[in-house]
Amino acid sequence: MANANITKKELAESLKRLASERLFEHVTVGDIVKECGVNRQTFYYHFSDKYELLDWIYYNETFVPLTADISFGNWDEKLCELLQIMRRNRAFYMNTIKCSDNFFEEYLLKMLTTLFETAVEDLDVQKQLTVQKKVLASKIFAHGLTGVVIEWAMGGMKADEKELAENMKELVENIERLSYYIYQYKNDMITETEIPSTVPVLPEISPEKEA
Repeated sequence: MANANITKKELAESLKRLASERLFEHVTVGDIVKECGVNRQTFYYHFSDKYELLDWIYYNETFVPLTADISFGNWDEKLCELLQIMRRNRAFYMNTIKCSDNFFEEYLLKMLTTLFETAVEDLDVQKQLTVQKKVLASKIFAHGLTGVVIEWAMGGMKADEKELAENMKELVENIERLSYYIYQYKNDMITETEIPSTVPVLPEISPEKEA
């Protein structure tokens, strides 16, 4: 097992070097095995194709370390770490995100969706939201942040990663506050409209006509 992991890491490093020089779609399995110094049989023993190798890189070298202890309290720090990893390997990520069948985007979206599902659950202390609404809220947050990260990467990673992560956290917190205020406002309005309905309505008495 140890030797297998070493071989996978060597193949991964070979792909990372090659994909840093040109688009992922222009890298072949032949290029990878030549760069790594192994034969095709060795490659196919570990991976079915170059996409599975890229998938392995994203999962093991990027998302596993970051999601190990991620929480709603530190997600911005973890996101900053992710952006720093991407910047250190800037060419590789830019060249693979463009041509990787959305592997990276799917992993990021899955990670953030799981995170926000936990956050929404914690915030819904009054248990007012249905499961469907919680899932929808989580997806809205996750899709929004995923889009920002992908756009940042494809735009050349120009913005400072720490500042970007802090800005996204501030935005999410502001939306949380706004949602809470809206909830409180609606709750107060409901209470006000319900109170009169509890008072019995007296029948209307018409004045008697004079005989």
